[in-house]
Amino acid sequence: MGCGGSKPAAAAPAAPAAAAQPAPPAQQDKNLLTKDKPVEAKPTTSLKIQIASAHGLRSADLIGNKSDVYVEVEIEGKSDSKVTTAVVTGTASKKEGAGENDKNSVDVDLQFVGELKGYVAGDKILFTVKDKDFMTSGDSLGKATVAEIGFGGKLVLEGAGEGFQAHLMVQLGDGT
Repeated sequence: MGCGGSKPAAAAPAAPAAAAQPAPPAQQDKNLLTKDKPVEAKPTTSLKIQIASAHGLRSADLIGNKSDVYVEVEIEGKSDSKVTTAVVTGTASKKEGAGENDKNSVDVDLQFVGELKGYVAGDKILFTVKDKDFMTSGDSLGKATVAEIGFGGKLVLEGAGEGFQAHLMVQLGDGT
């Protein structure tokens, strides 16, 4: 019995000593993250995208002097955010007031409204205009990047083809 009596006596002093010890390592790590390195999560939201039309595009189809135009829009580095317009067919023609050396080009009305999910302030928005083909993944008709929310107007496309000055008419956000 003397042995049984000595165990409780030894256990009682150990309890106050445990309370004076530092927090367990898991608790220490948590304190370091929140105390020394504050994490500022930027709020994600969705961004309204409006694409009214595309102008000055080259005809990409070999037959028919036309392009079956669609636009892919996504947040740079976030491919799961991608939205795509419907395909609209346009036939290349000489524009009113065009010079003799100006090329025939395609204009289409897209009238697209969509949302990019996962947008964070400062994200860049990528626009890629393509020609829908049954045999390939789509010829590029031009690309553009926008970094300013609230942008609205003429968005000039790079890589539209030699002699073409293509652009989209777009609005990012509500346009207010």
